[in-house]
Amino acid sequence: MNSLSKLLFHFTAILFLGLNSFCSCASNTGAHMGKYYFVGCTPGDDLIKSQLSIPNEAIIDFIKWDLTMDSLNQNSFVLNIVYGESQPNTLGFKEGGQTKLYQGEYHISKNSNYEIYHLKSSGFQTEIAMVKLNSNIFHLLTPQKQLMIGNGGWSYTLNKKTPDKNKYPLPNLKNSANMLRDTSVQVIYDGRTPCQDFAEENNLTVNQSCFKLKWKLILNKDPKTLQPTTYTLKRTNSRESDITGNWAIVKGTATNPQALILKLDPDKPNQTISLFAGDENVLFFLHKDNNLFIGNDNFSFTLNKRHIPTK
Repeated sequence: MNSLSKLLFHFTAILFLGLNSFCSCASNTGAHMGKYYFVGCTPGDDLIKSQLSIPNEAIIDFIKWDLTMDSLNQNSFVLNIVYGESQPNTLGFKEGGQTKLYQGEYHISKNSNYEIYHLKSSGFQTEIAMVKLNSNIFHLLTPQKQLMIGNGGWSYTLNKKTPDKNKYPLPNLKNSANMLRDTSVQVIYDGRTPCQDFAEENNLTVNQSCFKLKWKLILNKDPKTLQPTTYTLKRTNSRESDITGNWAIVKGTATNPQALILKLDPDKPNQTISLFAGDENVLFFLHKDNNLFIGNDNFSFTLNKRHIPTK
């Protein structure tokens, strides 16, 4: 092979490798782009009604969300909601509820720990912001960028319609540490979650028709040291008797040394229930491997602090 042939051979090889590397990078980038579908049911309190331009006098038990975000089309989104009074003993609304459609664009603000998605639409009174807990779960934020607090029926968490199977580290949320600063001697959380996934992992005996679990969690602290002491748990499938035991706050996981995790019965590995502290007001259920449970279009794996009115 003469010098010219060798030069052409090497040039061709370099060009081939370069193009192959470019295609590989483009493919990897494209894997994180496209349309994403999120669903969930949230409360219908005054703040969210205002943001969604729903009349304040409207009677709303809950709002059903169907959100599509499209990163390939100028970061556009389409949001369909149904809202109204709940139809007793169903997952629907009286007379089918009312519907609204919103379209707009979103942008993402980032810091070293997490991302916030800002949704803007001419149909909104103000932007709607959500914090990304991981690629499968978002949680709505107040205008002050605090986690929105739900109630005993619904939470402000949205879940990916078809979740991926990846394992994600727990987010490093700036207000998680507020759990350690809470001076309340007793705090109460409640909520409703999907049934079957949690029951299967935790060996609970439930009917095949079970689609939700109702929760009321009472956490007690030592009045002097404010350290965790005992808890009482009321749950759908244990109505005959309350579940009681000890609880603890554990800091750090292998992938997030700052994460705060509440453990019910930390000395009983087979029975331990773990919850990630988003802040002092919102808790998220964890799998045994410390990954977040993913909810569905009706319920999220979220508990909300119950605020008892002061006299």
